[in-house]
Amino acid sequence: MAAEEAPAEVPAEGDEVAENIEIVLPPPCMDLTEFPPKNDFFENMVAIDEKAEKIEGANNFRQVSGFPIFGSGQTTEEGFLKLLDKVKALHAEEGSEKLLWFNMRKEPIVYVNGNPFAPRNPEDLHRNLDISFSVEDLDNLEAHYTNILKAQAEKEQTLKTFRDHAFAENPMDREAVEDIIKVESIKGLGEIYANLKENGFPNLTTFRIPITEERSAGEACFDMMIEALKNEPASTPCIFSDQMGRGRTTSGMVTACLIKEIQITSELRKMEDIDLVSKSTVDDLIHQKFEGVLPKCQDDDDPFIKGEFDVIKELLEKVPATVEGKRKIDHIIDMCGPVPKGTGLQNLRECIIETKWKYDVATEDKQVAWKALILNFMERYFYLICFATYALEHGPGGYQKAFTSWMDDHKELRTMIEEGKDKLEWYRTVDAAKLEHLKDLINAPNYKENLGVLIRTIYDFAFVTYADLPRGAIKNNSMRRLAA
Repeated sequence: MAAEEAPAEVPAEGDEVAENIEIVLPPPCMDLTEFPPKNDFFENMVAIDEKAEKIEGANNFRQVSGFPIFGSGQTTEEGFLKLLDKVKALHAEEGSEKLLWFNMRKEPIVYVNGNPFAPRNPEDLHRNLDISFSVEDLDNLEAHYTNILKAQAEKEQTLKTFRDHAFAENPMDREAVEDIIKVESIKGLGEIYANLKENGFPNLTTFRIPITEERSAGEACFDMMIEALKNEPASTPCIFSDQMGRGRTTSGMVTACLIKEIQITSELRKMEDIDLVSKSTVDDLIHQKFEGVLPKCQDDDDPFIKGEFDVIKELLEKVPATVEGKRKIDHIIDMCGPVPKGTGLQNLRECIIETKWKYDVATEDKQVAWKALILNFMERYFYLICFATYALEHGPGGYQKAFTSWMDDHKELRTMIEEGKDKLEWYRTVDAAKLEHLKDLINAPNYKENLGVLIRTIYDFAFVTYADLPRGAIKNNSMRRLAA
């Protein structure tokens, strides 16, 4: 993945604008006139553990255990306030008045009647836009799209919008529903931010980290997060959001956890160096805070659940420092993933093989989308390991070298992941001897008399073929499909 162009400093969003002054916007980086708005909300959007605290208007809200790091789906206008009130209350004792909000989305966001909408390509309503522009260009595009929707609403007082009927991980399974809504208000995201600063959160600082849905953060995006966080106290609360609060939000939370952990451990080591705290005490504190044993799960010993894919093993072999990077980022990924190890929605390592299991049992037409997701997830995991390796090396010294520069020094890694991310067994192998035995039974003249033996053999064959899958719906459906 080539490094993305980024501004020298992370631009803050939502700067206040004096009223009654007409703002002349620069030309947009693309024309969104024919791109209809799609509601960010849909049925079954809440995927967080049912026991987790819910905040109305902030779907999938959660906090990483032990860190002032929060995640959410795109909030409603009221949801912003409720979420910020919650975070502020949780960290009032720590004396941190500053709040950082990271918008992890590339696509523009416009609020219609207090609900978030994003433009979709009229020829591909089921995916968020995959566009590559600077943060400044994306903020400007968002302002232009807000004006486009305002102009459309002024004519008819209504807007034609779309929404997904329900959540479906595979884009090919999504069903778009058309809605005509009466427009009462239209606000750009910048206006929402400005209102928040005027209504109780003057120390709110916002950033856009532009990541494509279900993809890895670009190298420059990692640097943007470092610039935003490296001089902030580790106690400063950070909130991450994207449409659903899933992949991009989790990526941001994982990255922030690592940066804050290195901040704290570096300070503890400095205290050790000046004999303020003993080494054994520092070791105990670091272990208790950052290396505690997480709950075990049934499939933890599966090599693929552990992320032992060919391209990852090649990375660990050729760059030995990545062994510790992988160990460190794996622990954080688990903490940011679903229960019982974490509090989140998606485990950024385990989702690779979990999606491969879905690919294995999908019809050929839907396998295309599953495969694209698998390759994206593999690349994302690879880059998180690389970033962790870099951060462990350069974080204690204040990140004097940028991640993009570190990747330039290890440019062979870009080729490694590009050429190695699809080194998977895309076609499930079967036991040739068992298959021939099964064919003989089926073709035998007395097969009707041996139906009981035949059925047992078929299910035994299916069980052996899918022995690597964990028990559950995917395995059951796979075996039934093969037996049929």
